[in-house]
Formats: sequence, C-alpha cells, structure tokens
Amino acid sequence: MKEFFANLIGLHETAQTISAGQISARTVLVFLIAIVLLRVSGRRTFASNSALEMVVKFMLGATLSRAIAADAPFFTILAAALTLVLVHRALAYLTYFFPAIGRLVKGEASILAEGATVHHHELRRASISPEALQSGLRVGANLDDLAQAETVRLEHDGTISVVKKAT
Repeated sequence: MKEFFANLIGLHETAQTISAGQISARTVLVFLIAIVLLRVSGRRTFASNSALEMVVKFMLGATLSRAIAADAPFFTILAAALTLVLVHRALAYLTYFFPAIGRLVKGEASILAEGATVHHHELRRASISPEALQSGLRVGANLDDLAQAETVRLEHDGTISVVKKAT
C-alpha cells in the first residue's frame, strides 16, 4: 500500500521525470492539504488584504505549487507550508495579545478626512488621490459630500472606511 501511494503521487520523481497522472494525483492531494492548512491558518487569512495576509497567500501558493510540480521533495514542501501557516497563526496570536506587535506587523489606520477637512499629508503618504478619496466615500458610506462624514480612515488592510455624522 505504501509503495502504491508513493508511485501514485510520484514521491521519488523529479520535475523532469514526473508523469501527468502523478501531477494530477499530487494536485488533488495538495488541494485537500491546502484546505486543511487554511482551516489551521484561520478565517482571516483569505478574508483580509493586509500585508501580512498577502505575504502568507503568496508564499503558501508558491510553496504548494512546488509540491505539485515535484520541484523539491514532497513532504519537505508540505512541512514548509505547515511551518508557514503555524508562524502566521502564532503571529496572529501575538498581535492580539501585544498590540504594539500588531501595529508593527499590520500597520495602523490613518485619518484621511475629518468632516470637510481633508488631511492632504495623509493622502500623499498613502498615495491616494482626492478622486480616490471621493470614491471611497461613495463606496464606503453611500455619501457624495465629505461634509456628511465624521471621519474617513484608511484602514491597515487598505480599505477606506467612513463614519457618517449623526443626524
């Protein structure tokens, strides 16, 4: 049985010698393993576009693709993917218990506007044009007039959030 499994996914094959069938079998297996890794990683990994989550997404995809293509030993690559997910999970816990680490890793929100007052230095720092600010106002709060907003923030994940003035 062990030999059958090893032959099915081409455990001893290289990128030059692996067959299409073995790549297909690896693809199915890596897909299932990726689902488990994502469950371990947490829901926010793919729900957020913060810098930390983007790094995890790209690195996990790149790492697992090597397992499919037989670019490196199969179980070594899976160990690397698991390590990446566990480091991400540990960092998520650290940012929860130590807010300073969270600010360092995730960044902080910045206030782009307060009422009709636009903080142009924050727009420049974030490379956001006044037109993009207006677009964020429309999308984030269905407002067309900045004076109707109490605050407009650029969140650490890159989204623009709007708090409407109380009416």
